[in-house]
Amino acid sequence: MPGRLTPGTFAQKKGKFVEKLINRLSLVSGYVSGSMIFAMMLLVTASVAARRVFGYPLVFGDEYSAYLMVFCVFLGAAYTLQQDQHIRVDILAIRFKPRVKWFFQWLTSCLTLVYTGVLTWQTTKLVFYYKQTGQTSSSVMETATWIPAIAVPVGLALLSLQNVACIVKEFRAFRTEKRQA
Repeated sequence: MPGRLTPGTFAQKKGKFVEKLINRLSLVSGYVSGSMIFAMMLLVTASVAARRVFGYPLVFGDEYSAYLMVFCVFLGAAYTLQQDQHIRVDILAIRFKPRVKWFFQWLTSCLTLVYTGVLTWQTTKLVFYYKQTGQTSSSVMETATWIPAIAVPVGLALLSLQNVACIVKEFRAFRTEKRQA
């Protein structure tokens, strides 16, 4: 009967919804990362202008531009993976047959997922430690260190989610290729 949901099609629809949600989160994090780059540019420009024109540098300029850089790198990682723009060394992989190449791509994606998962967990513990101890930066601004540090586990969590979406996509492509062969 057309239109009837079977358990398999229900799971497929839910899976596609989750994949679309992950891709949207990665896209948003990419835009936020780009915004951080723009904010960093404005901050550095304002700091240089204040030093040159008024003779007084912005005391928070260097510190906060470094924090913005951390946000931009970690929040942009998931979007970079989604766009398949991470640096790849494929000297050997280009010589492999498609199935072997797919296997190594799948294997490295799974290992990356484990690695980013552990990093997410450990950096989350570190952020909670910073929050509990009330640790601040040793600068004039005395920024609570958990604020800039939170970019790391959030970015790694988004990267892990995007990696899951990539693994599913790779597996789906392999199954489709296998049926056509």
